[in-house]
Amino acid sequence: MKKILSFIISVLTIFTIAGCGKQAVNVSVSNIITDIKGVMAEDMKKGGVDEERFKDGKLPGYIEVDLTSEDNKFPAPIKINKDDIEEGYVLASMINVRSDEIIVLKAKDESKVADLKAKLEEEKQKQIKIWEQYLPDQYEKVKNNIIKTKGKYLIYITANNPEKIEEVFDKAFERK
Repeated sequence: MKKILSFIISVLTIFTIAGCGKQAVNVSVSNIITDIKGVMAEDMKKGGVDEERFKDGKLPGYIEVDLTSEDNKFPAPIKINKDDIEEGYVLASMINVRSDEIIVLKAKDESKVADLKAKLEEEKQKQIKIWEQYLPDQYEKVKNNIIKTKGKYLIYITANNPEKIEEVFDKAFERK
């Protein structure tokens, strides 16, 4: 009887520990983009952009493209297979004298992450070719680009303070 009771307790303990293990975090890409826009808006306001320009929740001078939507007003600067992603957004400068571009993706499954990361690497190489001959300061931004993955999530950051945006991305996955 003691052996059976010990066995049952052992099995329950194993399942309890396994149940408390690391679980996949489900984060909305839309929420990540909203948080990123908030940080960018703060920086823009510090730089002298008037508060009134942020009323509609959009960043002045930037396009925002939902990569899963058919109703976009702007074409996406990057071509991603919609079948590979659950969610995806691009924030990019409207003005062709700024290289700023932020892409946040959530792959449909882990098997798509490597292909999506390769697409982001291709985008970086494309941007390097554009900016290396055009504007040196923007070329430096592209060279300092950050591409990062966390599970099924990916981010591509070309911006003045890419580390600040990377921090927003990282914080999205912290358990509350």
